[in-house]
Amino acid sequence: MNLTHNYLEGINREEGQKELLERSLEAHRSRRWVINSIYAISLLVVVLCFYFHVPQPALVAIILICICATSEILYRALDKKIELRLKRIKQEKRKVIFKGNKP
Repeated sequence: MNLTHNYLEGINREEGQKELLERSLEAHRSRRWVINSIYAISLLVVVLCFYFHVPQPALVAIILICICATSEILYRALDKKIELRLKRIKQEKRKVIFKGNKP
């Protein structure tokens, strides 16, 4: 009885973890507007620097491009990390189902 209870508790925990990761992935992807706003603000700053003849506007532009590229890389890395964790949980669930179906 105790083994069955522990097994069912483990399954419920795995399902909860899977749902939590799916929600986390959806929430992460819905925050894409943050990256887009960083791009828009950076573009606006670069245009204003060139318009008002700020000293070394090219340097400002390069720094802002680096910030945008870094934020994009971090965004994609986090997205990939969440996807891989979700994929691993699904594979583990398949293994458990497959092992349960063997005679």
